[in-house]
Amino acid sequence: MGSHVPAWEKTMNVASYLSDPPKGFEMYKSMVVGLNTCRLAHSLRENPVIREDWIKDLWDNAMAKKGDAVIKSKVQGTKVLVNEQDIREVLLFGDKADDPVEYPKEKVMEVLVKMSYEGAVPPPTFKKLLHPYWRFLTHIYLVRISGNKSGLDKLMLKQTSGVVAVVEGWKYNYSKSMFDDMMANVKTINEKYWYMFPRFVQLILDKKYPKLPITVKTYDVKMMNHLVFTWLNQNSRDNVEINYENKRKLEKFGAFAEIQEEPPAQINAILAEEHDVEITEAHVGVQEPIENMDLTGIKSEEDIADDRMVVDEEGNESVDESETETETLAEGLTAETEDVNELVHMSPPRVATKTVIATKTADVDQSREESTVDLSPKKRSRRDPRISGEMNVKVQTNTETSTPTGTSQPKINYTLSELDPKIIDFILNERAAM
Repeated sequence: MGSHVPAWEKTMNVASYLSDPPKGFEMYKSMVVGLNTCRLAHSLRENPVIREDWIKDLWDNAMAKKGDAVIKSKVQGTKVLVNEQDIREVLLFGDKADDPVEYPKEKVMEVLVKMSYEGAVPPPTFKKLLHPYWRFLTHIYLVRISGNKSGLDKLMLKQTSGVVAVVEGWKYNYSKSMFDDMMANVKTINEKYWYMFPRFVQLILDKKYPKLPITVKTYDVKMMNHLVFTWLNQNSRDNVEINYENKRKLEKFGAFAEIQEEPPAQINAILAEEHDVEITEAHVGVQEPIENMDLTGIKSEEDIADDRMVVDEEGNESVDESETETETLAEGLTAETEDVNELVHMSPPRVATKTVIATKTADVDQSREESTVDLSPKKRSRRDPRISGEMNVKVQTNTETSTPTGTSQPKINYTLSELDPKIIDFILNERAAM
């Protein structure tokens, strides 16, 4: 017994492939859906970090006798106990202690026939004589749930009962079936023991003994991948004496029946028209409802319209003042021209008139430079359409002159001076020469 070296089974008790099947194997989609929803799903999916030293310690130190309800061992110097209830609580099979672990072979055979099985009444049940669809399920159960070593294609009646039970939803005590397999592998009962159920043992130790010393060395479990669909889809192989002949049509039923994919629900959406949509600018940083916001200082559209009307009225008053100032300036220029005419007692020559106007224009320019009126532009908004865009004021004098007009004009103070005596003498001399 001391010369026996226990082995690891790299393909035994690995986590299963439960994703959508690859392209070309869409037939298995309902099988994958069933595995993800059946009572075995938790035990198939859980994939903990496996401490190799813990698994070795448990099996190397395991002790039990036939008929015992508990396995005693020592892991990292700590005494541990494993029983059927531990398996039930950790792997969540949803079974009970009084559930059966084996069904009559005739009842089992009825289900196997529906699974397109081409062999005789079990036991044993040959995995290769099942339709590839159901072969996938038996393969999963054989190397993930049962205590068989990999490479075996035969299921005993207890194992076949577990397969048909999950298909038909029958009661079955998976926890007891697994504990019986573990008990049969105890060192004191089987000297050729091996490191069985590394994934399940790790889950039990993690839950029941969370303070066990953490070891560095971990067990690298071989993972199931998509290539399993190719291997299991082969109906014949050179090294297998019994081959599947596809005599019966595939029937999907029970927990692995064909799934009915519902078409996407139709969305009844009402499209908003442009005039029904109001776009508003959100205030940065405001996250509270609009009814709770402080709207102090924020003007409505009606308030803004009223403000525009007030500004327009002020603009109208400015235009009226500009017109009055322009008329006053025109009257002053007319009076000044009449004074010149009285001095010369005749209509002035064209040259003299230009000179007078030039002098007065220079005086006006000088008075504008000396003016202290505030010329800063007033804030204006939209103009009242009732007011004309251009306002021209014509000033009639002996010579035609025009005063620029526009919107609001600044008030200008004019200073009128007496005509230069030299200019008067010049005019008189010119008149005498004529």
